[in-house]
Amino acid sequence: MTPDVNVLVSAFRPDHPHHLPARHWLDDTVRQAANGRASLQLLGMGVTGFVRITTHPKIFHEIDPLQDVCDFIDSLLSCPGVQFQASGASWSHLRELCLTQQVWGNLVSDAWIAATVMQSGETLCTFDRDFTRLLPSHQLILLKP
Repeated sequence: MTPDVNVLVSAFRPDHPHHLPARHWLDDTVRQAANGRASLQLLGMGVTGFVRITTHPKIFHEIDPLQDVCDFIDSLLSCPGVQFQASGASWSHLRELCLTQQVWGNLVSDAWIAATVMQSGETLCTFDRDFTRLLPSHQLILLKP
């Protein structure tokens, strides 16, 4: 399983309107990973986006302290079955997805995530409906807000 940026942000911030479904999914997936029933892959791009969004004063009126943000990721990575995946999709996978789905502009980051998920055989968890056009349904968990 791979959480999208929006799932990490929602799970971390109790004031986020999607906090409860995101937190429930994340806690359940961490438990499954600890028991060997699932894996939890944190993509480098997802973690980068999480740190960028939670510490950005134009996104949240009250930003999160960088130490708290880093501690959240550290706590996830300290759990059995949770791994950090720094690398991502190969150029050929990203290129193919962009061309076949006519992805450009802001969707390119989503295409990179989708291509990485497809290449690794993982399943993406997100609130973002754009992924329904980028990933096959068996590799997508779309949380309801």
